[in-house]
This record gives sequence, C-alpha cells and structure tokens, in this order.
Amino acid sequence: MVEDSAGFGGQAPHTLLLHTVLVHTSITPAQPSSSVQRFLVPSVRDLIFIFLFWSLLAGPLSNRPLADPDIGWHIRTGEGILATHSLPRTDAYSSLMQGQPWFAWEWLYDIALGVLHRACGLNGVVWLCALLVAAVLTLLLSQLLRRGTGLPLAIALLLLAEGAAMIHVYARPHIVSWLFSLLWFVALEWWEQWPRIADRCSSVAVGGAASDQRSLTRWIPWLFPVSMVLWVNLHGGWIFGLALLGIYAFAAFVESVRARDGFVAVRAARRGRVMAAAWVASAAATLANPYGWRLHEHIYRYLSDRYLMDQIEEFRSPDFHGWAERCFAVILLLVVVALAGNRRSGDHGSGDRRSGDRGSGDRASAGRHRLGLSQLLVMLLAVYAGLYASRNLPVSAMLLVLIAGPILWDNFAALADREGAWHWVRKGAARIVDFSDRMGAQEMQLRGHLWPVVSVALAFAICLHGGWLGSRQLIDAQFDAKKVPVAAVNFLQTEFAGKAGTDPVFSTDSWGGYVIYRMYPERKVVVDDRHDLYGSERIQRYIILTRVEPGWQGVLTDWQVRTALLPADSTLANLLRELPRDWRVAYEDKVAVVVERR
Repeated sequence: MVEDSAGFGGQAPHTLLLHTVLVHTSITPAQPSSSVQRFLVPSVRDLIFIFLFWSLLAGPLSNRPLADPDIGWHIRTGEGILATHSLPRTDAYSSLMQGQPWFAWEWLYDIALGVLHRACGLNGVVWLCALLVAAVLTLLLSQLLRRGTGLPLAIALLLLAEGAAMIHVYARPHIVSWLFSLLWFVALEWWEQWPRIADRCSSVAVGGAASDQRSLTRWIPWLFPVSMVLWVNLHGGWIFGLALLGIYAFAAFVESVRARDGFVAVRAARRGRVMAAAWVASAAATLANPYGWRLHEHIYRYLSDRYLMDQIEEFRSPDFHGWAERCFAVILLLVVVALAGNRRSGDHGSGDRRSGDRGSGDRASAGRHRLGLSQLLVMLLAVYAGLYASRNLPVSAMLLVLIAGPILWDNFAALADREGAWHWVRKGAARIVDFSDRMGAQEMQLRGHLWPVVSVALAFAICLHGGWLGSRQLIDAQFDAKKVPVAAVNFLQTEFAGKAGTDPVFSTDSWGGYVIYRMYPERKVVVDDRHDLYGSERIQRYIILTRVEPGWQGVLTDWQVRTALLPADSTLANLLRELPRDWRVAYEDKVAVVVERR
C-alpha cells in the first residue's frame, strides 16, 4: 500500500512552493504599517498553507489523498453510524468474518467522513485531508520560526518534512495523529521551557510573569487528558502521545536530581510530578472509548503480531529508494550535523552569535539552543520510529526538524563571527542572517491569517456544489482508474451482477476498501486491509492464495470463492486464465481482470 512519493509529480510541487515564497519575500514591504495591513497582507505561512491546501485538493498533489483505497470502508462505516445511530461491534463487510467482533476504533473520524461524503461526495473527503495536512505543515513552519530557525532554513526543512510525509498523505484517520503529535510536542516543549521564559520576563514584570506561570500550571496539565479523549476515538496513534509525555516527565525527574541549583531542582521535581499525573490521567482517558480496555488488548495483540508486522508494507522499514525515504535520510544527516555542532558549542562556548528567537521567547539566543535530555530522547524515539516503519516517517521527520532546526541555524549564524573563516563565507552568512532577521520579524507580525480561512471556506462551498465554480469544475476528486479497478467494478455492478447474484467478491486486500465503497451492501468482500480483524492465520492463507503457493486451491475451496477481481498482471490471475475448464474470464482491462468459477 505504500507508494513511491514521486507519484505526485517529481519535485514540481516543491519547486512551485519555493518560487511562491521567494516572490513573496522579495515584494512584501519590510514592515506592515498598520494593524489593518498586518491583518490583510498574507504571510509566508499563509501562502504555504494555501498552496499546500489547493495542491492536495485540486492541484499537482490531488492524486495522493485517494491513492489508498481503504478509505472506502471508512466512508461506509461513517455513513452506517449516521444511519443507525450506533457503532459497529461486528463485521458486516466480509463474507469470511461476517458477525465476528470488530473494533472500529477510528469511528469518530469515520463519522466526519460520512458527514462530508453525504454533503460533498469524495470532494468533501479530500477537502478534509487537504485541510489537515496543510494545517500540520504550516504549524510545523510556524514552530520552526518561533523556536529560532531562520526563515530560509525553516522553509528548506519544511520541504524535506513535506517530502517525507508524502509517503503517507492519504485521506485516512492517521493524519489526525500527525496533528496531535505535533501539538503535544509543542505543548510539552512550552511546558518544559516556561520557567526559564518566566525568569527572563520577571526582570521586567515580576507579578505578571508569576501570574502567567500560575495560569499555565493550572491549564496545561489538563490539555493532555482532555485531548486524549478525542485522540483515542480518532486514531490509534495516541500511543505515541503517551510516549512523548512519558519522556518529558522522565526528563523532569532527571533534571531534579542533577540540578546544582536547589530552586531549579525543586521546580523540576514539581514539574515531573505534575507531568506524571498528566500521563496517568491521559492513560486513563484512553479508556473513554466504546470498547474500553478491550481496545488496548486488541491493539497490543495486533502490533505484537510479528507475522502481520512483517507482511504489512506500511509497517516495514523504509527501503530508501523512494523520494520520501530519501528526504528522511537527508533529515537524519542534518540531525547528525546538528548534534555535532551542538557538542562543539557546548565544549567551546556559545560566543556572540547572531541567531535568535524571532519573537517567541523560547531559548532566545543561539547559545541557549542546547539539547536537553527530553529533546535527545524525542530524537531517539523519532529516529527509531521512522526506521522501524514507513508509516512513521511523517511524524518522525517533523519532530526531528523541529529539534535540529534551531541548532543548525545557530551553527550557520556563527559563521558570520567565526575567526579564521573565509571572508566571503562570513560576509555571505551575515547577509543571509540579516535578511532572515528582517523577514522573520515581519513574518511574526502578520497574524491575521484571513486568506487561508477564506480559501478553506471557498473550497468547501465549491465542494458543496459538486466541485463547480460557475461553469468550470475546479474540484473533481476520484479514485485513479489507472490504479484502482474502477471499470471492473462498473462491470460487476451491471452486466456481471445478474449472473453472479450476490456472491462475495475476492480481491486483493489493498482493493478491498474500494470494493466495499462501491458495492456494499449488495455484495461483500472476502478480505480487505483490516488486517487486525482477520489475524495472522487468515492473512497467511490469503498470501498463500495470492502468491499461488502450495495449498492455494484449498484456500479457494474453503473460502468458497466464485468471483475474483484481481490485478491484470498478478500471478493468481495469470494462473486462473490457464484453467479454462474451472474459471472463465468475464472482464479484463489493463488494470484488472474479473474471473468467474464455472
């Protein structure tokens, strides 16, 4: 199911995005002159959001959201919940698993898909995907800037993270976990750094800083369990959130033991206790799902099934042959460079560097961009997760660039004042840093974000009208007929339907979601890609059948397969063509073949 990210048109989206940003930064006034202008003038973040949003909705990336057909059963599940006002407890899509217990743990996202599909069709489904992905990547850029990364480097890191994310930009519930993971990391970083920020602010206004700190202490621990109630009903990625929170709680306790300043130690110990309490509350909040503790048991059995983890493509380690994997490899190299530079700055001092936070207050100077234990542990978690499974590349890439970005910029900015460096290097670095300072200051003043809101609202209105704007259809989200058996399913619904009745359709697990989307409830599938439902034993028999390994005929007999919808060039399709006495080719095109048992 994982595809090469070059499928979105090579590097064209990245080139267009970079061109748009360069044009904007070259023509925008240095300082907005009024609050109205700050509200109306789009920022670089606004332009990037709009570009990404429309690229996914109707542009060069529009083939990505529906590239994974399993979104089909998510849509039908959401519509079923809306129709029956109840959650599914047993499977209704598969002839093999009919009536068996099924955990639809992403039911809340499925409801959103059901509502949007009823109102806008597939255009609404892609609209939601485009909104979430564009929001996540724009938030990533915003946090890079706020954490002290210069604008040129921040955009470069954004492009790398975007490239790594393209391996899994599908309109599936997992994109919600991208957003929650990023928000949790930002909140945890803010929580950890807030005492230092408050100390710097206290020199100006002691009372205000103390009041802000008390306010933060009151509300931020509740952010995690409250948001977890949503997360656990949207996607299973909440496990990653608990890992992040656990890392910061552990780092706080270590800081309390190692701190030389008694006041700092007491403050870190208190933060550690509150974080630990937040972790316990968040873990308890995961029980607020329709299946209770049985969901945890089910997910544990699924993720600990070594056979399934080895067979499901998106759970395999990346092979670094696609563009997404290469982007992640570059990010890993930059992390190594950042760690090396951070170590040198720790050994020789920070010096008078020119980089700094562009208005956020987080680690205000370059010399303070030192890696703490929490950041090192998050790096290790992100690297391990990304190398363990391809599906983790997007979140891992985002976390790594957020941590490494400020350090890389510090190292670059230090070139401007480094003794012994070539003059042209120092001069070039100084100019780039000065440009970044001006653009960063301007960027953080433009906070209206009017145009992204208008763009999203306009797109939704167009989706409500079938994708039409006047006499022109701007949005037309469809499954790719060159990769999905659109024509073959059309045939099954018309000419072949009367002959085969309501026999279940055997197809590949990757096509199962599309068959459910098009043919349920008239016809069921035999298998689809809900691997946690079928378990390793049935998936093993499925692989025996599709690879035509010894015993494949027994699987056909046991599963009572009479109609098969297979890729035209698959091994099983080629073999069944050679058995005309038992099987008849009813339909065939370049994508799929439909065969019927005689």
